[in-house]
Amino acid sequence: MGIGMTAWRRGTAPARRPAARRLVTAAAVAYVANCLWGTAVAVRIIRTKKLRVVHHGLFVVTATLTGVAATTPVWTRDRSALFLLPALVPLALAPRTNPRSGAHWRVAVAAAPSYLGALLARR
Repeated sequence: MGIGMTAWRRGTAPARRPAARRLVTAAAVAYVANCLWGTAVAVRIIRTKKLRVVHHGLFVVTATLTGVAATTPVWTRDRSALFLLPALVPLALAPRTNPRSGAHWRVAVAAAPSYLGALLARR
């Protein structure tokens, strides 16, 4: 038995905890990037006739990172990602709302408290 196993038994966090924190941070950064891109398109700072795939790609990255980060409490002791579970509902509803309506951005913004809570809880 090495020092690492003994230290783990004494109550310190396993070595994978920083990975969970990085996943939470990556999911939050992807969410912010997606919201910024969508806002820039909505207020016509960016024209997306040929770049429509960027917002969709950012959404896929955001949803994937959020889903993976939300599973980290299963394989680590880090519970901060539990705050991301409610964000999965708006992420599931956003593609089903009309992007030209106010409902689309309202659904997207509904996930913000989950990301903020996860970021604050990881400290």
